[in-house]
Amino acid sequence: MSEAHLLPPNATPLERAMAKAAHLPHRPEIIRRLWNPYTCPLPLLPWLAWAWSMDEWDPAWTESQQRAMVADARRLHRKKGTAWAVRNALLRSGLESVRVIEHPAGAGHWAEFDVDVAVVDRPLTQSAMDRAAALIEENKAQRCVMRTLRTSLQSRGALHIGIQLLAGDTTTVYPLQPQDIQPPAVTTAWAFAAHDAITTTVYPMP
Repeated sequence: MSEAHLLPPNATPLERAMAKAAHLPHRPEIIRRLWNPYTCPLPLLPWLAWAWSMDEWDPAWTESQQRAMVADARRLHRKKGTAWAVRNALLRSGLESVRVIEHPAGAGHWAEFDVDVAVVDRPLTQSAMDRAAALIEENKAQRCVMRTLRTSLQSRGALHIGIQLLAGDTTTVYPLQPQDIQPPAVTTAWAFAAHDAITTTVYPMP
């Protein structure tokens, strides 16, 4: 059956394309490939992302990034509304460091939280911060309120430290030089003294 028999002359290009698709072979293995983010043809990958209700899509992503994002969509939806979902969304947006602080000190309510983000060796633009705030709003629980979004710039570098330690003893050996040995003079002195006494007692006759 031709296309003219199926569609009126004023059919739109989309309707004609759908009519052609009706005649394509729809074998089960082909359908399974379309629903697999790693085997789906690249031109149809954005439609698979739409079918799985992905919150963001950037055509500038590489093919591997696009497939990884689609493959991760179901897991993200299961954990949406948690601190993990907020942190994961910010990391996927290109931020190198993300910290979600639940129940921060001094918070006025248990549902308040803070977020610290940082970029490494690149500028932090206002558009990136606006996108980060939008991602936080999309992925946080509706009952929660972000109190503070803190940003910082970080730089990475290499630090080379070298050290050298030298230790040793120096011994000098001189040739033997024989010399006469003169014993020192020794002075000897002798002294002797003697004292002897006899005591005689004479008693009278009785």
